[in-house]
Amino acid sequence: MSAIEVRRISAGETIAVRLPILRPGFPRESAVFDGDDALDTCHFGGFVDRRLAGVASIYRVRMPERPEIEQAWQLRGMATLPEVRGIGIGRALLAACEDAARERNASLIWCNARVTAAEFYRKHGWGVLGAEFDIPTVGPHFRMFRELAMPVGR
Repeated sequence: MSAIEVRRISAGETIAVRLPILRPGFPRESAVFDGDDALDTCHFGGFVDRRLAGVASIYRVRMPERPEIEQAWQLRGMATLPEVRGIGIGRALLAACEDAARERNASLIWCNARVTAAEFYRKHGWGVLGAEFDIPTVGPHFRMFRELAMPVGR
């Protein structure tokens, strides 16, 4: 079993996984997202045997369908290299993002999930909101979300 470690990384470090997995064939700048360098944005790297193999980021962004929720965070840019899928790196990254959002008093975390990833999110307690929609150059997505309980002691 490979050792998995999740830790904070820089926005620039996410590109090594974001670009080939989420934006294959596109220029590097297509894997740089608005808000990447915002002070409250958090980027996480999942390392397998000390090699960066997965990434995920959270941004303080209200969910369009629930703008009244001020403490909402958007999960973006979650990707894992094909050769490490199925060993728990995605689950570890998702947990790190949810924990970081809770630490920032979030009551909701949401994302635009590729249709091919929707089952992964469902399996981890996320719900679908609305119908499938298309993001040009990226493909079909679902808006997904999870209500976050505050940690004990807060």
